[in-house]
Amino acid sequence: MGMERKGHLRPLGTLAPADRRPWSAADLDRSFEMPVELRKHISEYLKSCPVFLAWMEYTRDEIEDRFGVEGGSAIVSDGMYFWRMDAAAYVMEYGVALPEDAIRHFESLGWSPPVIDRERYLEIYQELDELLGGGEPVQ
Repeated sequence: MGMERKGHLRPLGTLAPADRRPWSAADLDRSFEMPVELRKHISEYLKSCPVFLAWMEYTRDEIEDRFGVEGGSAIVSDGMYFWRMDAAAYVMEYGVALPEDAIRHFESLGWSPPVIDRERYLEIYQELDELLGGGEPVQ
């Protein structure tokens, strides 16, 4: 499966900030709880992708205060989707629903994120910075 090109990064459902609005766990899609085995695959995939917008804010679980994540508001991507670094914890802890196309994408890669070369990394970084950046964490 080919990598998406610049201008086509998609937010990973409610696990990603959008339109420079403050992010809130209250907006997470909890309408469907993923099975534990699927959570494990997805959580590991999300944690294995590179950070693009690195903010060192320590975030706490906004639902039931079950976990904390160093750099939790940082933005991570696999070149097709982007999400907050603390997304893996919300998936694992609560089974937060993800878009079906994202799950199929992760699974099609064998639950192993693609290798992103330097040129592509810089493209993704620039796109995310334009979309979300400005040097301030998107909370």
